[in-house]
Amino acid sequence: MAKSKDDLCSQSLDLKVGKVANCTIKLKLDVRHESNDEYCPVSIYFFLNGERWYYPVGDRMTREEFYLVSHATGKGRIAMNSQGERPYDIKLRLEGLFDSFFAKLQQLHSKGRLTMDAIKTMMTGNTSADGEDFLSVWESEMKKKSLGTRDSYAIARNSFIKYVGHVPGFKVSIVEVKKWCDGMVADNLKKTTIGIYLRAFRAAWKACEKYGYLSHDDYPFGKGDTLVSIPKSATRRDSVLSVDQMTELYQCFVDKNYPEDWDTDWRENAHVSLGLFLAQYLCNGFNLADAARLTYDDHYFKSGKKSFRFIRQKTEDRSDTEVVIPIIEPLQYILDEIAAPPTKGALVFPQIYGGETDEVKRKARVSQENKNIRTRMSRLVKSLDWEIEPTSTWCRHSFATNLSHAGGVPKEYISEAMGHSISGGAVTDLYIQTYPLSMQMQFNSKLLKAEGQETLMDKLQEFSLEELQAAIAIMEKNRAGE
Repeated sequence: MAKSKDDLCSQSLDLKVGKVANCTIKLKLDVRHESNDEYCPVSIYFFLNGERWYYPVGDRMTREEFYLVSHATGKGRIAMNSQGERPYDIKLRLEGLFDSFFAKLQQLHSKGRLTMDAIKTMMTGNTSADGEDFLSVWESEMKKKSLGTRDSYAIARNSFIKYVGHVPGFKVSIVEVKKWCDGMVADNLKKTTIGIYLRAFRAAWKACEKYGYLSHDDYPFGKGDTLVSIPKSATRRDSVLSVDQMTELYQCFVDKNYPEDWDTDWRENAHVSLGLFLAQYLCNGFNLADAARLTYDDHYFKSGKKSFRFIRQKTEDRSDTEVVIPIIEPLQYILDEIAAPPTKGALVFPQIYGGETDEVKRKARVSQENKNIRTRMSRLVKSLDWEIEPTSTWCRHSFATNLSHAGGVPKEYISEAMGHSISGGAVTDLYIQTYPLSMQMQFNSKLLKAEGQETLMDKLQEFSLEELQAAIAIMEKNRAGE
């Protein structure tokens, strides 16, 4: 029997109700502006601290239709709309929608952002009341980073705007991310570059989640066809120069053996760049930014000018792990050639900064010097008939690889020497010198085959079994004759 209008008006207009903290959420028919045709929007209703807000979900129904949907049991067979949905089908769909909004509300509460403004921002994707939007949050996160990372975030943000545009508010979804990726792929950007850009975007997204502007339910990254997979950085295992190659470059530096057709200025500049390249390798694979900041500090003089100490520029904001560099003889030779004279507190390689004190200009100087090294090393190795183009990055990979392959060098030493953070939070390790300087000297001496460095064991490895047996026989004979 059909319900009269008076009966329908007395019926509850709530299909489903829930509560998170002091916020009530309902799925209901919004009859505040009931029109003559009596079709009203189905909405998610929020009530928080005396403030009400209705969020339409797209369906419109009369009171009678809403009643049929609310009380549907699944037995009916007659479709109720043009999509062929039965009342029970509509009920399940709307309840599922309510559940997703309820989960978002719970997530928002867990972030401590349960305000009506935060609810509106997350549900609509519009700019927040304080003017924040996705791109402004991205920019804010960018400004929190170190200088190098900040530039990387800015370039990634500009790339997103180039391919997607200035998205309004927080209306960012997997659709925009895929559009961005397709554009970068079409323009032949390397996977490594795309991965760097997407990781910057991900950081901005996570910040928006934290502030309650986006929901993790809509997170665009992951495995599967429906999500975006962030490409892994390309392997650097081939970006390595062997001990023999590094030794050849060192000998070239010592002999100043550069092509005769190079003019004087080019030879002198190439000599300095080669020295910086080798110094990065012998200084535990540190980067040029570390080289630029390296000073003749108290540690240098207390060690008898036998070692440097520094904290990696790349990780100083999240680690206080100190790196000690043993100054082996080849490194000392390089220092004598291209470094400043030891003066307490002075920079070891002042030519990198060139007297600049402004951090932005210093970063530009480091970047330019890296380019100089790349250009000059490329020309140098071509003169040696090498089919490679090494950069400063190769020094770090070569340090790790060559010591690992040298044998007798503990993996823990390599990790410690490269400034990797202490695992397990072992505070005691901060107070213990794991590898004394003499042992560090011994390990780092394996980085080159410089003259005078070959040990007796190295020489014995060149002998055949018969030669070793003959040598032992001679020693025993000599001992018997004493």
